[in-house]
Amino acid sequence: MSTRIRTFAGVLLSTLMSAGLVACGGGGGGGASATGSMTVSLTDAPLDDAQEVWIQVRGVAFKREGAAPEIVQNLTPAPRRLNLLEYQQGRVAVLLDHVPLDAGRYEWLRLIVDSESNVRDSYLMIDGQECELRVPSGSESGLKMNRGFTVPAAGSLALTIDFDLRKSVHAPPGQATGACAQGYLLRPTLRVVDDAAVGALAGQVTFASGSVPAGCKPRLYVYEGAVTPDDLEESTAANPDVDPLAVVEVEIPDGGSTGTYKAAFLPAGGYTAAFTCDDDTGADETLAFTPAVGMAVTVQNNLITQGDITVPAPAGP
Repeated sequence: MSTRIRTFAGVLLSTLMSAGLVACGGGGGGGASATGSMTVSLTDAPLDDAQEVWIQVRGVAFKREGAAPEIVQNLTPAPRRLNLLEYQQGRVAVLLDHVPLDAGRYEWLRLIVDSESNVRDSYLMIDGQECELRVPSGSESGLKMNRGFTVPAAGSLALTIDFDLRKSVHAPPGQATGACAQGYLLRPTLRVVDDAAVGALAGQVTFASGSVPAGCKPRLYVYEGAVTPDDLEESTAANPDVDPLAVVEVEIPDGGSTGTYKAAFLPAGGYTAAFTCDDDTGADETLAFTPAVGMAVTVQNNLITQGDITVPAPAGP
């Protein structure tokens, strides 16, 4: 695969090195360059039922504040086909790597995605079937992220796009889960983070019983602030609209009783994290979390916070 893959640890090292270069670079008065450099990467959250989720990206467009038209950076090579499910646990696909860009304030960026009907560019793989994935206006208006950012003169900026597939992929009304006769729609839920202003949460999940329960879909839910963990849909009176900022898969080796996870690209601050074996695909699904009230953690910039969880053995009869 031609796509360059990098881990959060590598992104962190690159960010720190770039910060050092900027700090030590020639800071003399009015001689600063009118250009900087931009790195754009992409990461993802897991998606139940699909084994592969492919999109085809041709470029990244930027809109500079007060300027027109937009600036388009084509990928090299272009287009680039990405299986989004490969970029989890802090792994990222590097789309643009230190490309020169005019310094200054920008209003937004967008991914230019190929999404022509009946063309094998964007699709899901479900139980061996290729299911069409339509991206409305993907090749025209693209996947736009209305987040402003500043490219520093004679400096560099690295942004990562976090693609939440669980909230982004939608089946047409009436189509059963796992079926694909009518294809699927991609209405992206995206967030953009500055790599210099994020950290990560990582750790182990150990099953006290010594085995992973049958049918377990191991996930770690991460919420902003001090909250009681909830699923993706349900809202309660005590915690209205409590949605996780991140949902990450726990990777458990076959036959093992301990798995690992990494929730990367989290802005610094306080979080609540909890593990579940359940999924939330059912309309009335109530998730059983461990710990039930969540684990309070604090994430710091450019650091990986450790958070281990032990899942208790099932209660006896």
